[in-house]
Amino acid sequence: MKKLLALAGILMLSFSYAQVSEFEKADVRYDRKIKALYTKYPKANDERTKREWHLTEERVATYRNALEKIEEEQKKTIKDTPSPVMPKISKEAAYEKGIASFKKLFNETLALSLANFASEPYKAVLSFVVDSKGNLYGAKVNNGKNEDINLFILAAFYRIKDQGKWKPAESNGQPVSSVVNFPVEFKP
Repeated sequence: MKKLLALAGILMLSFSYAQVSEFEKADVRYDRKIKALYTKYPKANDERTKREWHLTEERVATYRNALEKIEEEQKKTIKDTPSPVMPKISKEAAYEKGIASFKKLFNETLALSLANFASEPYKAVLSFVVDSKGNLYGAKVNNGKNEDINLFILAAFYRIKDQGKWKPAESNGQPVSSVVNFPVEFKP
C-alpha cells in the first residue's frame, strides 16, 4: 500500500511539473511573438493592439487547458480533503519561510503584464487546501471579477506550490487539512 501511495505521489508531482512547463511554454511563445510584433509595429496602432489581444487570448487558452488538466489529475489522486465538519483548529497552516515570503514569491511569479487589462485595482482571494502532510491542492480564486486574470493567479499558484514547504494546521496537536485564504491585490 505504501508503494502504491508513493507511486501516486510521484506521478502527481511529475504531472504537476509537466503542467507548470505548459505555463512556461505559453509564456515563452507569448514573449517571442510580442517581441516580433513590437519589432514589426514599433509604435502603437490599431493593428498592433488587435494582435496583442489575440496573443493574450492564445496565452489564456493555454493556461486554461493546463489548469483543467491539473484539476482533473487532482480529482483522481487526492484523498485527504477537509471534511465538511472541520475540527477546531488550534494552529493555522503556515508557510515555512513566513507568509510575507510566500507573498513575495507569488507576486514575482504572477504575470503582472495582465494588469494592463484591469482599469482599477484588482482584488481577489486565492483559496487552497493544505493537507495534513503539507501538500497543496484545490486552488480557487474567489471574488475576482475577471476570469482571465483569475487564470493568471491560479497559474502563478501552481508554478510556486512546490517551492517551499507548508506546515499543516493543527487540531489538538495533530496535523489536519485546512483551507488557506490568501488575498491577492494589485494595481494597474
